[in-house]
Amino acid sequence: MSSFLTHWFWPNPAGWDYGSGSAFTLLIVCGALIVGSFLLRWWRKRLTNAMTKTLSRSWSSALFWFGLVGLVLIVCRVEHIQFLSMRILWAVWALCFVLFALFQFWQFQRRHYTVIKSSGVTQDDELRRYLPRKKQR
Repeated sequence: MSSFLTHWFWPNPAGWDYGSGSAFTLLIVCGALIVGSFLLRWWRKRLTNAMTKTLSRSWSSALFWFGLVGLVLIVCRVEHIQFLSMRILWAVWALCFVLFALFQFWQFQRRHYTVIKSSGVTQDDELRRYLPRKKQR
């Protein structure tokens, strides 16, 4: 158990440089998150559905900040900056990203709707004659 905790909480793990495969892959992923945030902002400006626009309001800023924090964690790990290069910070970052994505998906499923235009034809309802109506003069 002690070696497990030491592995995750070691303040200055070695083994990464900018040419390593994992660091390069994470650089690409974090860069894609930042570029994706600008693409989401561009996509959101062209939306016509007001509910989709409202529900997607935080997506671009969240992607930008997740990408930026990921880049900072990569640089800290490669440059051997103690306590900011711990492996547990990557686990916390990934957990926060997954929880944010799941929460947004849940909110989108729960709150999204579209307005369907009616054909203008009203049905003659028998209960309508019992409902209050305007006084006729």
